[in-house]
Amino acid sequence: MNERFTKGFETIKHYVTTEEAVKMIEADALADIAPDLRKMIIEFAYGDIYSRPGLDAKKRALVVITSVVTQGAAPQTKTHIKRGLHAGLTQTEIVEALLQLVPYIGFPLVQNALTIAQQVFKEEA
Repeated sequence: MNERFTKGFETIKHYVTTEEAVKMIEADALADIAPDLRKMIIEFAYGDIYSRPGLDAKKRALVVITSVVTQGAAPQTKTHIKRGLHAGLTQTEIVEALLQLVPYIGFPLVQNALTIAQQVFKEEA
């Protein structure tokens, strides 16, 4: 492993919510079809971007949540809402951030995201 990968892997461990999630990252479920994707995510997203100074974990999580919602990425929305809670965001902060998106992306995407948030909040309770 190179220095970027090591830095990224250490950073990602601060954002995941459980030891099971760390094991899933280590297992690399897509290794048989896209072995480089895991390396790109860990080195670039977490090694280069998430580890930058300037935003604390809560703010960074809120940015990522709203970004994946605007893309309509439901599985990633669930993952990043969990990570946002783990980073210290409150349910209210997450809901308000999602409601803030209504004028920009519309009711259907926000309603879908709120449904996902509701499920996560119940699971995490």
